[in-house]
Amino acid sequence: MLSNIQRFKDAHRGESCYLIGNGVSIKWFDLAAFADKPAIPCTFIPFHNDFNKLNVKYLLMAEPWCFSPVVRTGSPAKIIIREPIMRRYREIIKKYREIEFFIHLSNYPFLRARNINYLYRDVYDDRLPADFITRRINAFHGSLRTSVFLAIYLGFAHCYLVGYDYTHVPSRNSHFYDKGYGIFHAHPDHEKEFFKIASEFINITTITLDGSSDCIDAVTYKEYTGRKPVFRENTEIIDKRYLKVLSTDPVYSIY
Repeated sequence: MLSNIQRFKDAHRGESCYLIGNGVSIKWFDLAAFADKPAIPCTFIPFHNDFNKLNVKYLLMAEPWCFSPVVRTGSPAKIIIREPIMRRYREIIKKYREIEFFIHLSNYPFLRARNINYLYRDVYDDRLPADFITRRINAFHGSLRTSVFLAIYLGFAHCYLVGYDYTHVPSRNSHFYDKGYGIFHAHPDHEKEFFKIASEFINITTITLDGSSDCIDAVTYKEYTGRKPVFRENTEIIDKRYLKVLSTDPVYSIY
């Protein structure tokens, strides 16, 4: 089951791609500006109204147990009913049969489809060198690391981070599906050790809203696209049926 990923090795050797996160900076970006390269979005980007403007070949859901009907999370611990959100997500998976979804293995009991590929801890491929990134650092800790790992395994030579706001200086907390502009919060040297190793395998550039980055190359959205960033609230970029189900998770601030 985990060996299925081997069929994707070096499928995009030498190409460039976009890795698209869920940061609040997405609210200022026109996703159509990132249609010129293959995109690997993560988590809830399919809920964005402009998702179809991206050239999406792969999609990542790195969170463990996210398709479990009930999860226990947070401190103090909370019981969260995930079924309403994941029911919508299953619709996405069924609709986009041409997209390969990469899902954490813990979700295997709750989610199976022909376009689902499972990931867990390492990639089991004898063709990889002994100093491959997964042998040197946990490359599956969170969406950012897993996205970069996946780009490396697929053979991409350069990845552009879009919506990975913790790599920005200044950086904001919050998601594009939360209400508001986000809260400024410093994340100095975010993933510095990981980026140092990953940069041996792939060139990495983060596309910021209006700043720089302290660990990797950075370019502002305006510099990269030639377009002025324009803020749009979550109600302007996400259909109300998706906002409604996201609001069932108390971790998110939808309204």
